[in-house]
Amino acid sequence: MVEKQLDIFFRQIQSFFNPNTVLIVGSGLSCAEGISGMGNLAKELLKKVPSQIKNDSQDLWYKIKGDLIDENSIIRDDVNLEATLLKFSPNEDIENIIRNITTDLIKREEQQVIQKVVKGERNLKFSNFIKRFSLSENGLTIITTNYDRLIEIACEIEGIPVDNLFYGKNISVLNESKSKMSFCEKIINHGKSIKLSLAKKIVIYKPHGCLSWYLYNGNPIHSNFDLNLDRLVVTPGGNKYKLGYNTPFDIHRTKANSAISNASKFIIIGYGFNDDHLETYLKQRIISGIPTLILTRSLSQNTRNIIKGKENVISISYFKEDVNSGSEVFFDNTIYKIPDKHWWDIENLIEGVFGYE
Repeated sequence: MVEKQLDIFFRQIQSFFNPNTVLIVGSGLSCAEGISGMGNLAKELLKKVPSQIKNDSQDLWYKIKGDLIDENSIIRDDVNLEATLLKFSPNEDIENIIRNITTDLIKREEQQVIQKVVKGERNLKFSNFIKRFSLSENGLTIITTNYDRLIEIACEIEGIPVDNLFYGKNISVLNESKSKMSFCEKIINHGKSIKLSLAKKIVIYKPHGCLSWYLYNGNPIHSNFDLNLDRLVVTPGGNKYKLGYNTPFDIHRTKANSAISNASKFIIIGYGFNDDHLETYLKQRIISGIPTLILTRSLSQNTRNIIKGKENVISISYFKEDVNSGSEVFFDNTIYKIPDKHWWDIENLIEGVFGYE
């Protein structure tokens, strides 16, 4: 990529940092901060599920386990937990155990990360990234399939408030209108009319749930305390499509789909296009020509199929060939390999693109 192309490339990326862009964030961002992805989760399940399931679940678990390991009883290099749990749909017993093991693992890893952040021992990659946006009172929309709260922490550590549609402090209830009004900073009088001045913020939608979500007396609540209740998260497998239509998942999914339908641009971070909940709308919008920036370490085959021939898409991913490594850039329907520049990492992207000004 020659200097003139590089200048155009950087300026196009800068154009994505505006209030009408919708961010889609997948597990790749959390993995980059030390949260387990599907591979490590599969290992954790193989280790802990057998001792917790009922006898009448053993045969089904044996099938699930057999799809995750090779002939030497070692976890497969190409393990795909999502595909396995779609192939062998867990019963209620196994599903509940998977949910508990999953949330315990992610909560433990999340706590370690957050403790280092608040002690000043490390920064979250998303903190510097989000500061580059001009926020509005309506809120910059972030849609994430991640259960953890690292996005929320990354924003709040920078003084950026987050609207998650729950109202309250310690035990919050799902109430979109009250949540929105809680960001009112002042009332401005204009003669006989008044105008509410709202804080500029992030609005986050989590269609797969969150570690802070619980079911209490039949209603969803949000609390950052560790309550002795089942957490509301949709785990991998066929049952997630059934659970995804329950409250609060349905509300967050509907709001997410609406945001996707009305977005002027997309930034997609660490997301592999493996979720039908979002992609019915997202794929259509990308195919229709909405400007899209994809940042990911590994570009999945699903993603490659979607962006092929699309001049509205810029993608940046990792490449390694022999001793060279860097960024594989898909730009203007052309692939460039740029050694020693790891712009697929949002931290390096900000330094490279905005440091260029």
